[in-house]
Amino acid sequence: MNHLSTLWSCQNLNKSFSSGGFSLSNINLSLNQGEITGVVGENGNGKTTLLRIIAGDLDTDSGKIEYEGRRIVTSQWRQYKESISYIPQRIPKWYGYLRTNLIFQASIHDVDPNEIDERLDILLEELGLTKYADLKWSEISTGYRLRFQLAKMLINKPKLLVLDEPIANLDVKAQDKFLSDLQRIVTQDGFKTAVVLSSQQLHQVESFSDNIVFIQNGDIKYSGKVDNVGQDRITNSFEISAKISESELSAMFGDRLLSISTKGKVVSIEAKMELSSDELIRELVNKNVGISYFRDISSSTKKMFK
Repeated sequence: MNHLSTLWSCQNLNKSFSSGGFSLSNINLSLNQGEITGVVGENGNGKTTLLRIIAGDLDTDSGKIEYEGRRIVTSQWRQYKESISYIPQRIPKWYGYLRTNLIFQASIHDVDPNEIDERLDILLEELGLTKYADLKWSEISTGYRLRFQLAKMLINKPKLLVLDEPIANLDVKAQDKFLSDLQRIVTQDGFKTAVVLSSQQLHQVESFSDNIVFIQNGDIKYSGKVDNVGQDRITNSFEISAKISESELSAMFGDRLLSISTKGKVVSIEAKMELSSDELIRELVNKNVGISYFRDISSSTKKMFK
């Protein structure tokens, strides 16, 4: 992406907290229009702190932040926050009818009254909410509450959308559906938005994000394209649940395996590059080994979790 497409960026950003001793250190990050950036890492490592800074809800100690190519300071955040939408982990309860809430949201953000109905209809349709729009908050599920919150945040067409653990309370099917709809909407010309979201669901985030950020102990350990994760690796990594013991795996693959460890029903395998996922599966199938789960994490940030 060229500089003109970069909406938000920071250089050498630092934030410390006196209580607990936690700090974000030397954070460098860019968010681009029409792209989704996923932020992953274990709980307590700084994801929410980083997202609150991006949303303009938390000040920094040092470093430079630029928005649309212009450096900004805390006193200027109010004018920029008008074009930023933030969905925190805990969504506040709505009162009254859902459609009324969305119309009010558009009105207070100075959306042209002649455009509100059309914009609302598009979002309701895109998010599968049309038949629920005349209900109340208490009459819809957690998944649909999140969808309505997303519609509320998008109706004024923000330039930046920040979501903190949006899919944490959804089942796998609902997670995929939400991220798929989000991806489709924010890449449309009419709603093109820079999106940054945090999540513990690595597989889903990596499947729908353009960029991935792995944060550990307040430091960014990786930041770049999802497709570039693991490109410089020297080993392959797999997870498998199958009807075969560690000793049998060792005997089958010999010195092509570097290490094997088991947690519960899942066996983690570190292998030489010559043993690909296709080759591993092929040999297991040829030996009639029953496989209930398999994942190649060679190009996943999951390898970074220690």
